[in-house]
Amino acid sequence: MIDKLVTKIKKLIMSKSEGDYWDFKQEWHKDNERLLHDIICFVNTVHDRDCYIIIGISDAGEIIGVNEENRVGQAGILDLLSNTVFAGDSCPEIKIDTIRIECKEIDILTIFNSYNVPYYLKSKSKKYNNIKVGYIYTRVGDKNTPINQNAKIQQIEMLWKKRLGLTQPPLTQIVSRLENKSEWEESNGIKYNRFKPEFKLVEEYDYDKYDRKTGEFYIYSQSNSKFMYKNFKIMCNETILKEVQLVILDSGRYKTPVLEWGYVGYDKQGVNHKFMYRYYLKDSIDYKLQQFFYNSENDEEVYAKRNFDKVVLYFEDEKEKLAFESYLESNPKILEVYLAETDKVYFNVEASTRKEIRMYKHELSVGLALNKVLQDFKVDIYLQE
Repeated sequence: MIDKLVTKIKKLIMSKSEGDYWDFKQEWHKDNERLLHDIICFVNTVHDRDCYIIIGISDAGEIIGVNEENRVGQAGILDLLSNTVFAGDSCPEIKIDTIRIECKEIDILTIFNSYNVPYYLKSKSKKYNNIKVGYIYTRVGDKNTPINQNAKIQQIEMLWKKRLGLTQPPLTQIVSRLENKSEWEESNGIKYNRFKPEFKLVEEYDYDKYDRKTGEFYIYSQSNSKFMYKNFKIMCNETILKEVQLVILDSGRYKTPVLEWGYVGYDKQGVNHKFMYRYYLKDSIDYKLQQFFYNSENDEEVYAKRNFDKVVLYFEDEKEKLAFESYLESNPKILEVYLAETDKVYFNVEASTRKEIRMYKHELSVGLALNKVLQDFKVDIYLQE
């Protein structure tokens, strides 16, 4: 993580100019009021990027190094923010890192991107003489709103739009609104968003696969192996923003997007992957749709999902997935041990040939075993932290 930050900061310094998400300071601020003003300006930005105040760099982009005498620590800034009364009682999130460039220490104050904008003071502090209560400060280009002025009305409107999610592309807005199921109503088989009726969710039968007799291994994790496929469209007005294939399991009791394929291990020749598995990334649209469809108050659906989750994998993001696969490549015997256990688990697989039955049972066993390995992996990561 720090290596990526160093690379990013070096590029910004090499640009020899300041921008809408970074600023150079030759030394730390001499008073907390100016520091607070800078933090508020950077957190009140319309773009979706973290912002950086890079200390130890001249305005011309020359590397000076940090002056130890007036250095500010992270604890001091956190104390400054916690003692500032912001409207809405939410304060900006920050972090300080120190890196070395050309044998000189550079401090990086990161102001994390936020959708709780605009940030502004709710009440006056005796410590500050210039920051105005109720004034909204922002940064446009390489310029901050002057401390004695309010941002322009157009800039303030854009900050409120960011807070409400209106600066995001339509697909991003729709996905974020899936978290509140009560916003969605159904009419003639189509779900509309109550507040943005142009946002639609359309579900249709996949007639190309309607008569399909055999499915994937996870259908046999269910009490009933009857299944079907549907097409699902996320739409804005009449424009299709994304299409997803759904699988309906356990005679209609459980509905979820079709999963991604993952591959681990190699055969003796080291050419072909030895094991395949199905997974979701929790930061993906597919996973958010799964959560949208799921009704935790329906006992039959809860039972179906519990069986489904035993044989498929869930990762926080692509980074965790790649780390898990690397962990497994370094510890291949762990999977072998768990497979010896999971091969004994009974599944009622109905297929046309013995070869298919063996294949499905093996894939189910691999899913069970990989989930056990994933638990071990997460414990190891936790202990390392």
